[in-house]
Amino acid sequence: MSVGDGLGSMDFLHINPYLVATSGGVGAAKNSGEEGDVHLQPHGHFEMQRQGQVLICRPSGPFNLAGAMAYEAAFSQQIAGLRDAPWGIVEVATEFEAAGPEVLARFRRQFGWCAANGCAFLAVVVVGGFKRYLADQVFSDLPFRAVGYFEQEAAAIHWLGEQLGGDVTPVS
Repeated sequence: MSVGDGLGSMDFLHINPYLVATSGGVGAAKNSGEEGDVHLQPHGHFEMQRQGQVLICRPSGPFNLAGAMAYEAAFSQQIAGLRDAPWGIVEVATEFEAAGPEVLARFRRQFGWCAANGCAFLAVVVVGGFKRYLADQVFSDLPFRAVGYFEQEAAAIHWLGEQLGGDVTPVS
């Protein structure tokens, strides 16, 4: 799904506790411009797929703050049915290109919220030292039960399925 499909201009902050918890100073940004104009055209693309208690996220390209917010909107819809039992995320960041410090900080808040709300395990798929460094900046010291790093998506999905004690099958 492309984030340029209008999701970036929607304001979910008043209806979704996930977005309220991860928003940081964005409310101020809308009025004062201190964090940048969140009404900019979203940059970044993503796909999400749910398989049982696993959410597979595939961000690609460079993300700006508006793109991160659009990612949140789709993400919050996907996790609505996961919060009744432990769940996990496979973050396939092989096609993720770049993000500024404010976007990385927002992603960190998003994953922190997930860890505090039932996401027990995180499997990160990255290739290359720089992407691993960026991933460490976002994910280090967050309260997941375990974080695993992988170079192949299939290995990450398999590991996460084992951690959750079950089969990872696509949800129709």
